[in-house]
Amino acid sequence: MASSIRLAAAAAVILLGVTAVGCGATGDRAPVRSVGGRESTAPALRAPEAPDPSAETLSGEAEPHPAPGADLGADPAGEPLSTPGPAAEEPAPGTRETAAEAPEGAVTAYVRALASGDPARMVEGLEHAAEGSVAHDYLTHQASVARARVDAGLPVAAAETEHTADGYELCTADDPRGDPTCSSHGGFTGADGLVGGLLVDGGDPGPGLLVPGPDERPEVKSEGVTATLLTAYRSAADKTLVVTVGFDTRENVDLDLHGTAYQGRNGHESAVRAAVGRHELDAGTRARAAFFLSGAAPGGNLRVGGCLEECSSFVFLGVPVE
Repeated sequence: MASSIRLAAAAAVILLGVTAVGCGATGDRAPVRSVGGRESTAPALRAPEAPDPSAETLSGEAEPHPAPGADLGADPAGEPLSTPGPAAEEPAPGTRETAAEAPEGAVTAYVRALASGDPARMVEGLEHAAEGSVAHDYLTHQASVARARVDAGLPVAAAETEHTADGYELCTADDPRGDPTCSSHGGFTGADGLVGGLLVDGGDPGPGLLVPGPDERPEVKSEGVTATLLTAYRSAADKTLVVTVGFDTRENVDLDLHGTAYQGRNGHESAVRAAVGRHELDAGTRARAAFFLSGAAPGGNLRVGGCLEECSSFVFLGVPVE
């Protein structure tokens, strides 16, 4: 492939705006980025343009993102998720074969979708990854995080993408100063003519991924509000655990996303570093949120609070991340 190609905004690495606390004051917390029309310290991001479908390499821009809450052809809970396939059999000692190289066209289409920052395009990109594979689960998780941004009414940006000797480097300006944060994606392997595996920052993302099938997602309820675990991914590079959760409510509810805490397997409880999502939900609506936890690992319990309209009842949701 050719020289470097630039896309316009953020996806593979998404530092997200932080939601405001519902039904109560935030105390002495530091100023945070907000959602739904509230003040934000994030830089203005321009809307990406549609790529040229005839291009042989990655095109310049992503398609415009859908409106918050738009139907992406997902399942009833609104998740662009799929049921993981059966695990690959471990070859007998001495018979391990080198993984097949992924087709170039599939890799290009996969990276284009991953870098777009648009959850709809990411979901479409899943057709270039083998179902049940690490590549499929990784893109599924990134699509879920991107959808949380869309539900929050935040701009969706594309990553600047550079073709390297090992694969691709995706960079995004993820803070008010515009300093870029980059991650490498390479080592693509094939499965059934599609992308099956990849390396992120030189490591296999598989061990840190948790993408339960539709019938396996932990689900909890409180005061007519249902929370469902969608995905989780712990980056091996910076040890950050990112959890995405779907919310469905029968009543008007204000969720305290920023006040969410996480209790690990060892009983240690820590606050989320950042959260993004729509915290004010009308009765009968669905949305999702993404939570960022430094140094945490799957296997704990994500505790989300909130209250119904006028705080007539309090909501307590303990979502198992397993």
